[in-house]
Amino acid sequence: MNDILLYASFALGVVLTILSSLIYKKWRIWKIIVLILLGGAYAIYRLKPEWIPLISTELFIEYYGYVLYLAVILIAIFFTSKIRITQNLTDYDFFEMEKELDEIKSSSELLRLRYISTIGLVPDALLFYNDDLNGFFVTEQFQRIIDKKQTEFTLDEYAELIHNDDRNQYLTTIRKVSKKTPAFDFKYRVLRNGVYIWVEERAKVFEFDKKIQLISIIKGVDMKLFPETLIHEIDSLPTEQHLIQYLTQASKEPEAFYLVMIQLTNIPDINQRFGRDVGNLMIAEYIKKMRYHFAKDMNSIFRITGIQFALIIKEQRKYDVLLRALQSGGDLINLAINIGGIQQVVYPNLGVIKHEPWSTYSLNEFVGLASKALDEAIRNPKKNYSIFGE
Repeated sequence: MNDILLYASFALGVVLTILSSLIYKKWRIWKIIVLILLGGAYAIYRLKPEWIPLISTELFIEYYGYVLYLAVILIAIFFTSKIRITQNLTDYDFFEMEKELDEIKSSSELLRLRYISTIGLVPDALLFYNDDLNGFFVTEQFQRIIDKKQTEFTLDEYAELIHNDDRNQYLTTIRKVSKKTPAFDFKYRVLRNGVYIWVEERAKVFEFDKKIQLISIIKGVDMKLFPETLIHEIDSLPTEQHLIQYLTQASKEPEAFYLVMIQLTNIPDINQRFGRDVGNLMIAEYIKKMRYHFAKDMNSIFRITGIQFALIIKEQRKYDVLLRALQSGGDLINLAINIGGIQQVVYPNLGVIKHEPWSTYSLNEFVGLASKALDEAIRNPKKNYSIFGE
């Protein structure tokens, strides 16, 4: 058994030496000498044991095994080898290399200039955080948003401009950035000429050279200063007049559909506690979520009053999802919305009515019954919805 182990170890040393030489195209003389000495010593042990002086053959083969194992380990450790370029390069070869390097440099410079030019075309403000995430560089658009000429801010400097209620959330979000959170999107208030305005920051996180990199887009949310904002989510909604037009067309189709009247009942309380701007942002966020989950058409949500909306659902599957959410009281309907450092749950009341192809109600009667179902839901302290006919 010992002889088999010795043969296997010696064969492994030979194989590693040959593979290393073939892969790296370089023979290591010391490896060959070691293998020759080890092979010769074992041959003497087997063929001429009387040539071994001073110690017995049993003791010799024991020490020989230790030396063989050590030699194989060294050969394995030094398996890799540096590659030396020995090819003779002509002047033409050097010329081609320089030409290729110039092309690479030109392409790199073109990409850099395109990137810089693209930044100038982006209407939103850009923030480029440094490697340590303790500061950032900004574009001109950001300077216009906060009306400051600085192009670089430390994180602490910028945090001083953020509203006290929102500052901790901003700092916590930035400091917890990692590969596990590749993006984030949140809103907060920042000081501009002595007045706090709302901004939305959307960020992308990636890793380069084993360091976290963070790039953000900032967009103003104050309607008076920045017309393209999330409040547009509310102001662009069709009105009650458009609802009647939509229902007129939908009632001519052979498929059934549902009219859902929604009233965001606790928005007045949010307005009173935090201000109308916070309430409007929460309405906009709520409408965006409802549109994502239930509205097949972009124009199937309508604004009736400041806090009352109408939703038309044509897909039975989406209505089933809505009904399950209503029955369970889950967060698909009662949404927890975070605006800056303010987190509130928006509680709606809903009145639902189904339109069948054979329905004989006029459009005004149909809308009136949906409003009646909503009124019943508002008066009912046990559940926040009412379905007409149930």
